[in-house]
Amino acid sequence: MSSFVVRKERVRHPVMVALALSLVVGCSEAPEPPKAAPPSVSVVVVENSEVRPSREFVARTAASAKADITARIEAEIREALFEEGARVSQGQVLFRLEDTTASASLKQAEAELAAARAEVDSASKNLRRGEEVAGKGFLSDADLDQLKDRFSAAESRLQSAEAAVDKARTNLDYAEIRAPFDGWVGRLNFDVGSVVSPSSGPITEVLVTDPIYVQFEVNEGDYISFRRANTGSTRDIATQLSLSLTLPDGESYDQNGVLDFADVRTESSTGTVPMRAVFPNPNSILLPGLYVTLLIEGQSGEMQVLVPQVAIQETIEGKFVLLVNDQQEVIQRFVTTGPRRGAMMVLESGLEAGDRVIVEGLQKVRSGITVSPVRKWIDPQTGALRETEEAEQ
Repeated sequence: MSSFVVRKERVRHPVMVALALSLVVGCSEAPEPPKAAPPSVSVVVVENSEVRPSREFVARTAASAKADITARIEAEIREALFEEGARVSQGQVLFRLEDTTASASLKQAEAELAAARAEVDSASKNLRRGEEVAGKGFLSDADLDQLKDRFSAAESRLQSAEAAVDKARTNLDYAEIRAPFDGWVGRLNFDVGSVVSPSSGPITEVLVTDPIYVQFEVNEGDYISFRRANTGSTRDIATQLSLSLTLPDGESYDQNGVLDFADVRTESSTGTVPMRAVFPNPNSILLPGLYVTLLIEGQSGEMQVLVPQVAIQETIEGKFVLLVNDQQEVIQRFVTTGPRRGAMMVLESGLEAGDRVIVEGLQKVRSGITVSPVRKWIDPQTGALRETEEAEQ
C-alpha cells in the first residue's frame, strides 16, 4: 500500500512544476526597447554685425577703352602678326597689307612733284628775266602779266604735287596697321589673303580691360532720392561709398571699385539713369560682357543680427528659422528679413545675438523634439560650414 502512494506522488510532481513555471513566465513583463538617441543637427550661433546701408544691382562689365581696327586703304591682307586673344603694345604692327599699289602711287606722286618743282624753277627764271627787260621798256605789261600767271600756276601745281606725295606716303604707311594702345587683341574677322577696305568693317579689335568698367542702371526715383541726400559731384560722392562685385560663379571679386560716372539724362524707355563704376583688373579675371552683381555700401552702418540664408524657411505664414533652446529642444521662430550679405541675411526682427539656429539636419527635426546640437562656423561670404572645437551636448 505504501509503495503505491509513493509512485502516485512522483507522477504528480512534474505536472505541478510545469504549472508553476507557466505562471511565472506569464506574470513576467516584456523588456523595454532601448531609447533612441536624439538626432544630431548642426547649429550656428548668430551674432551682431555692423550692417551698412547698401543696394545690389545687376551689372555688366565693359572695356574701359576699345578700338576697332579697320583698313584705311583697299588692299589684300598679306600678314597677320599677332595671336588672337594675346596682349599687344601700343605701336605694335598687327597687319601688313599688300603695298604694291601704294608704293607705285608714291613713286608717281614723287615724279610729279619733281616735274612741278622744275616747272616752278623755269617759271621763276622767266619771270625774273621778264621783269628785267620790262624795266628797260623791251617787254609789254601784258607779256609780263602772262609770265606772272605762269609762275603762280606752277607754284599751285607744286603745292598739289606735294600734297599728292604726302597722301601717297600716308597710304603706304596705312599698309602697316598698328595697335593704338596697350591692350588685348580680339579675334581675326578676315583671313590672310582677303581684300579689305574702309567699308569692310573691323578686321579685329583692341580692348583695354585694366581697369574695367562695370555698367548698371538706377531707377530714376531712387536716383533723385540719392541726389537729394548727397550733394556734390559724382567723384565726391564716390569717396563715401564702397563697391564690390560677386562674379557669375558666386565668388566675390578680390578688388574694390569706385563710382566713376552718372549720365546727365535718363533713359526714356526704361526710366533709369545709366551709371558706371570702375574696377582694377590686373589679372584679367574680368572679361567685357560679364553679368555680375554690384554691391554698393555706405561707409558706416548700425549693428544688426545676421543669419545664414540656409537656415531660413518659408511657409504661407511667413519666413521662419528653427532654434535650439537651452533644454536642447527645437523651437520655431518667425523672422523678418532685410537685405542679403553674401551667404547671410540681415534680420530686422525675430532673433537675438547668441541664438542657435539649425543649418544642417532640418529635414530630420520638428518643433518640440530634443536634439543633439553640434556648433559650426559659417563663412559669411561663401556659406561654407566648418566644425569648431566646441561640440555642444
